[in-house]
Amino acid sequence: MKLSILFLPFLVLGAFAKDASKPNVLFIAIDDLNDWVGFMGGHPQAKTPHMDALAKRGRIFTNAHCSVPVCTSSRNSVMSGIGPMTHGSYEIGPKYEQLPALADAPTIQRYFKDHGYYSLSGGKVLHHNFGGRLNEDIDRSLGRARSPRPRKPMSRPGSWSGAWDWGAYPETDAQMGDVQLAEAAAKALKEDFDEPFFMSVGFFRPHVPLFVPPKWFELYEEDKIILPKNPKTDLDDLPKNFLTINDYAVAPTHAEVVGGGNQRSLTHAYLASVSFVDHCVGLVLNALGDSSHADNTIIVLWSDHGWHLGEKQHWAKRTLWEESTRVP
Repeated sequence: MKLSILFLPFLVLGAFAKDASKPNVLFIAIDDLNDWVGFMGGHPQAKTPHMDALAKRGRIFTNAHCSVPVCTSSRNSVMSGIGPMTHGSYEIGPKYEQLPALADAPTIQRYFKDHGYYSLSGGKVLHHNFGGRLNEDIDRSLGRARSPRPRKPMSRPGSWSGAWDWGAYPETDAQMGDVQLAEAAAKALKEDFDEPFFMSVGFFRPHVPLFVPPKWFELYEEDKIILPKNPKTDLDDLPKNFLTINDYAVAPTHAEVVGGGNQRSLTHAYLASVSFVDHCVGLVLNALGDSSHADNTIIVLWSDHGWHLGEKQHWAKRTLWEESTRVP
């Protein structure tokens, strides 16, 4: 359990059984998931039954914050146990293996492998995958399938980045890369292993674009969704030069979102995506529960950073407000 506690933004469940000295580890990463999870209380309407059930069985960190609210930086810190002030990564690049400060720092996957574990990994765990010298950190890949996108913009205004689109697409769960990953992990969990395993499973949603099948949108009535509080005077106590310090060209401004009448539908899409990824988590947890590994596996669930949906008149990440840093 000590390693799990060192890499803080985690929800940890310890299961003690026949070989407590070397339990298996199921390490689940979720991209861009803020505290809009039932047990975290970030949004009163969030429907996340599988993560909530896991929380009831485990130890939760309700005030955990990421080291840097950017995918690459946060994940480099989690995988190495080394903070950004040392490894120097504060942006999407460079890759883990390109950082001089991490040249001799094993990933957590490598650490477990060097201590007798069989390492499996799939999906988005490191931002740039396990490339270069990190190839040998993983004994077996579970794949990194992509989800389909519509050929034409579905909801986004023409001036917005292509990543910032959303809607009920595709038709079925089976078409989604996250479901395919969950099924690959579930299949692997049915196997017997000669060694204890360390399985990394990285889900992409609720990262943009916020496309998930229709049934996840149908969980929420859009006109009844509670929008985040955003007092008009919320930024009055900030210096003017600070207001643009976190501008990120890919994300729309709050004025663009509200001016185009898109705040409610974007919020709907995020909630739908959170419920969808909760379902994917459930597929893996149910498979583990039905397997021979159920009583000898530690489950670690974490997110790389949070996400703004209009709070502080901001969208996406890259701020030091808790909407961007607080994670399950």
